[in-house]
Parts: sequence; structure tokens; C-alpha cells
Amino acid sequence: MKKYKIGIFIAMIFTAVMLNAQELLTPEDAVSYALNKNFDIVLAKNDADIAKINNNKATAGMFPKINITTGDVFNLSNVNQKFTTGQTVNKNWVPINSFNAGLNMNWTIFDGMRMFATKDRLAALQSLGDIQLKNQIQNTVAQVLEAYYDISRQVQQIKALQETAKISEERVALSQKKLDVGYSDKTPLLQAKVDFSTQKINILQQQTILQQKKILLNNLMGRAANTDFSVVDTITVDVLPEWESIKDSSVANNYLVQSALKNIDIAKLQHKEINAQRMPSINFTSGYTFTQNNSKAGLQLFNRSYGPTFGLNAIIPIFNGGMVKKQLEASAVNIASQEVQLAQVKNNLDAQVLSAYQNFDYAKKVLQLNEETVQAARENVEITLERFRLNESNSLDIRTAQSSLEDALYNVILARYNAKIAEIELKKLSNKLVH
Repeated sequence: MKKYKIGIFIAMIFTAVMLNAQELLTPEDAVSYALNKNFDIVLAKNDADIAKINNNKATAGMFPKINITTGDVFNLSNVNQKFTTGQTVNKNWVPINSFNAGLNMNWTIFDGMRMFATKDRLAALQSLGDIQLKNQIQNTVAQVLEAYYDISRQVQQIKALQETAKISEERVALSQKKLDVGYSDKTPLLQAKVDFSTQKINILQQQTILQQKKILLNNLMGRAANTDFSVVDTITVDVLPEWESIKDSSVANNYLVQSALKNIDIAKLQHKEINAQRMPSINFTSGYTFTQNNSKAGLQLFNRSYGPTFGLNAIIPIFNGGMVKKQLEASAVNIASQEVQLAQVKNNLDAQVLSAYQNFDYAKKVLQLNEETVQAARENVEITLERFRLNESNSLDIRTAQSSLEDALYNVILARYNAKIAEIELKKLSNKLVH
């Protein structure tokens, strides 16, 4: 019997030392780390930065295009010319050099307001990128907190198993004493030892689950999977406002709703861009050209021209096979689809909020009942153990009381965890996880 007590004592000391040596990670620390290192957040931030970079007048086509062109062509030609004066020129392999250079500007000064619609669409895309980044942050924070409190739940479960293991250990000790004094046969002792071994296996299994949960959280935070840490082993459930307040807040603040609204704006601006193709466009052109030709034979031995150029040209669309009409029809359908998606998002959001709120309310009620059950189960174990010492109950009575306590502890831990998860989900849906 002493070896069992010594084994448990050593395990408890080892566990305490390890916990003290580990980093204490608070929920706030986990969230802060994930905000800087989580890969999904980093990628979403890059997408938002790209949308911000693209939101400029140059991309919208509002600025002129200026180019420098130059070229120098050298060739050998056979020249055979006759002039009205009777003079003739007949030479082979005459070197001819043609050089040209120019500075050209092309500026679209009117395109049916298409460039302005494009600029507005780019601004809407930037806004959408920011919303999607915030949504990714919100989702990641929810995942991190859920993973964190899952670890806290596993720690509590280990403590609960250790508490019930002590009961098994005491059963072994009492059964041994009864066997020694001849009050009982060996069967209760053997069963107590089997139950105690099962408890130790359950603790080992739970510790393995704990390590796996830590790996998951490390991955979400974007750090090495083998980084060890300890967590706050208590779960505090916040008091949430009434249902109507949560519902209104979710509809007004949810990022998925905001994204759906922004997608409708983008679709309408794309419609304007397509419609602008029906309007005439006016381009202003300007430049400076330089051309020089050199020849060793022929009518012109040297020719040079240079100077500025200016011009306006207009393109008036008359008929393009009905392509713009079909594009507008498809665009109108796209706008309608975006509006349907908005309605779908709102409908799904209502269902998710209601479900999460009901889960939270249920978990809170179950938690209160289970807390009362735990108190009763602990008292029942104490009474049953005392009666067993006095030979007023048997080992089966203790095992039954112990099983009831195990179930009560498991249920109260699970109820508290479920309430916390429902709370996190409600805060996520109303964008209250990150301020």
C-alpha cells in the first residue's frame, strides 16, 4: 500500500514542479500572440494591403500615359532611280540609316464616367479587404479562446480524475486493512486495485489529450508546436445582455453582413463600368517627334524633321454585336444574387445567434444544477467511505458513490466549458471579441 501512496505523491510533486517551470499563458497573451503570428491573419492582412495599394487614380485610368519611343534602323539597299532630267542613279549595297525618337502622351479625358466608377469600386474593394481582415481576426480570436479554454477544461478534468483517484487509493488502503484483520476476503482489495489502476490510466490518457490540445493552440498562435506552457485552470463565464440586445447588435455589427453589403456596392459599380462602354470616349494626345534619314544615294541623301504634335480623337460606339447589353443583363443578375446572399447571411446569422444564445442559457442552467450535484456527490462519498470504515457498507457502495462523483465533476466541467464557448460564439457574431 505504501508504494501506491509514494507513487501518487511523487507524481503530484513532479506535476507541480513542471507547472512552475512552464510559461503561464493567459487568454490575453494567447490572443495577443495570435494577432501577430497567426498565418491566416497575416495572409488576410496582405490581401487587405494589396487592395489598399490598388486603390489609386492611376489604376482607375485617370492619369495620362507618357511614353518615349526611339528606334535606329540600318539597312543596305540596291538603288535604281531615273529622274526627269535624264539623270540616273544605279548603285548596289547603299547604306541607309533611319533614326526616330518621340515623346508621346495619351490622356483619356472622358470615357462615360467609367474611370470614376472604377475608382469607387477600388475604394469599395479596399473597404471590403479591411472588413475581411477584421472578420479573420475575429474568427481567429474565437478559435484561440476556444482552444485555450479547452486546455483549461482538460486541466480541470485531470484534477477531477486525481481527486477520484485518491478515493480509489483510500479504498485500497481500507480493503487491505480489512483483509489484514480478517473482516473481508481478498476480492474487494483486488477490485479496488483494478479501479485504482484504471484511474491512473485515465489520468495518463487525459494528460496526453492535454498535450495534443496544447499543440493545437500553439499552431493557432503560429509558434512551435512543442512549446510548453500552463494555463489558467479556471473558466469564468460572463453575464451577457438580453436576447433582443444581442440580436440587434449582431445584425448591426457582424462582419459577414458588412461584407455582403459591400459586395452589393461593388456589383453596382461594376454595372456602371459596363454601362459606360455605351458612351463616347475622348482622348487627348500630345508629343514631340524627331526623325532623321541618311542615305549614300537616291533622291534624298539627308532628311530631318522634328516638332510637337497635338490632337483630340473621339470614339463613338455604334454597334458591338449586343455585347454590352448582354454584359449589363449578366451584371443585373449578379446584383440580384448579391442581394440574395445578403438575405441568406442575415438569415443564417439569426439562426446562429439564437442557437448560441440557447446553448449559453442551457449551459448556465445545467452548470448551476451540476455544481449542486457535485456538492451532494462529494458528501455522499465521504459518508460512504466512513460507513465502509465501520463495515456498514461494501466496496460496491463506494464504487457507486465514486462513479457518481466522477460523472458530476465531468458534467460540471463540461457545462462550464460549453457556457464559455457559447459566450465566445455570441461575442464573435456581434464583433465584440476584439475592440
